[in-house]
Amino acid sequence: MITSTLKRLTWALILLAMQVFILDQIHPWGYGAPLLCPLIVITLPLGTSRSEALLWGFGTGFIADIFAGTSGISSAALTFIALIQPPLLELMVPRDSEEELHPSFSAMGRWNYLQFISLLLLLHHVVYYALEGFSYFHVEDIAISMGVSYAASLLLIILAEHVRNPKK
Repeated sequence: MITSTLKRLTWALILLAMQVFILDQIHPWGYGAPLLCPLIVITLPLGTSRSEALLWGFGTGFIADIFAGTSGISSAALTFIALIQPPLLELMVPRDSEEELHPSFSAMGRWNYLQFISLLLLLHHVVYYALEGFSYFHVEDIAISMGVSYAASLLLIILAEHVRNPKK
């Protein structure tokens, strides 16, 4: 248990460092930055309690907020998907899967895992950009920022998953 927590913490720190020092500086076409931090919450294992998931989501978001200066937006969005991740994972994994399943392409299958990360990432981005925009005056700009960030984030998460689990 301690070993898996240390591995998860190391992975979270690597992703947070990449987010803060590299990805927050990139804004494709002047809109939205790719967000890699949701991967920390997305990859929580099947047996994770809701309270543990919420702690991971809030803690990750809090650290991202401190370095990005986003005043609680990352905390709120990551805590929201941390609330949804455990029951959604239970719905999407095969019934005969192991009890401590770690979500990945090899464990869930390509299509199921892609649906899982796409849905959680979409929910994250809707909350994140709704809170960031906090206005309905520039709906087009918010939608474009969300779309560009979503596409870039999904691509980066898929690439990160292939680096993390190069098996399949």
